[in-house]
Amino acid sequence: MGRDAHGKRALYSGVRPPGPPGPRGTSLAVTCSRCGRTSTIGLRRALWVLMPSVHLPLPLGHPSLLRCPACGRPSWVRLTLRSHP
Repeated sequence: MGRDAHGKRALYSGVRPPGPPGPRGTSLAVTCSRCGRTSTIGLRRALWVLMPSVHLPLPLGHPSLLRCPACGRPSWVRLTLRSHP
């Protein structure tokens, strides 16, 4: 075979190089009652999304009123903190 000058062996070997590390830390999951979608956003964007908002301390399914990141309309949402190892 000789020398692999063009890297074809590496290209077609099927072994993938390690990718960049995934997101680490904490994110916020926003589940919208209007559109039904769940958006996962980082904490920096969460600060922007949560201004302005209303949070009720009642045992409701969607106790927070804010602008949904998925549909862009004001709606009642459920907020959940998620941590990534």
